[in-house]
Parts: sequence; C-alpha cells; structure tokens
Amino acid sequence: MKSTEVVKRGCAQAKKPAMIAAFKSTCSVSRACEIAGIARMTHYLWMHTDPAYAEAFEASRDEAAQVLEDEAVRRAQQGVEEPVYQGGKLVGTVQRYSDTLLIFLLNGARPDKYKQRSSVEVTGAAMVLAAIASGKKRAEGV
Repeated sequence: MKSTEVVKRGCAQAKKPAMIAAFKSTCSVSRACEIAGIARMTHYLWMHTDPAYAEAFEASRDEAAQVLEDEAVRRAQQGVEEPVYQGGKLVGTVQRYSDTLLIFLLNGARPDKYKQRSSVEVTGAAMVLAAIASGKKRAEGV
C-alpha cells in the first residue's frame, strides 16, 4: 500500500465519528455527509465494509429521530415566526402553528385515543356469496 493511500485511509477513518455526530444532529445522510466532508457513496461503502461503523450508525438512528421529534413538538407548540409583507415591505410577523404536526404527535403519543379509525361494513354478503357460487357453477359447466 502506498503512503498516500495510508494517509487518505487515515483521514477517512477520522471522518467516521464526524459523520455519525452530524447524522445525529440532522437526521439526514446527505446533510451529514456535507458536514463531515465526505461523499454519500463513502458513507454507503463504510456501511457495507465496516461492521463497527454500520453498527454505530444504526445505533445513532434513535438519537437522530429524537431530533426530528423535538422539532415537531416545538413547531406544534411554539410555532414558527413568518414574515408579513404589505406593498412589498416587511410590516411584521405572524406566529404559525402546525396542526398537522400536532395531530401526528397525538396519534403517536395516544393512539388508543387519537388514532384514526375506520371500519368497513358489508351488507348483502349472503347475496354476493350466492352470486359467486352461481358464477363458479356456470363456469364449471355444472
């Protein structure tokens, strides 16, 4: 192995923890790769060739998902400030809340209470079954 290859490999090894840390804070492979200074292909190569990296990356998924959940809660409860323009000029801001995020959070937190329920009621089932049986008999030539 050439000395330049050893240096490159060492630099790549040093970027693995940075990649995992960036993923934990962004929950985005693409964004984490940008932050860590690697190509997406490099991440996927590590996932297939380095079991320790793959295990550490998979373990980081819960932390990354928590970042998203925390942001969803913040947007649902605190909202986001949006600019208001009038005549092309900024005249103020308005606080917007996400009802959709709130619904998803409630569905996840208390599915027994907030989960969308649906039911299907079939009427005339006996007539449908008789028609199917009749059709089968005709098809069989009975």
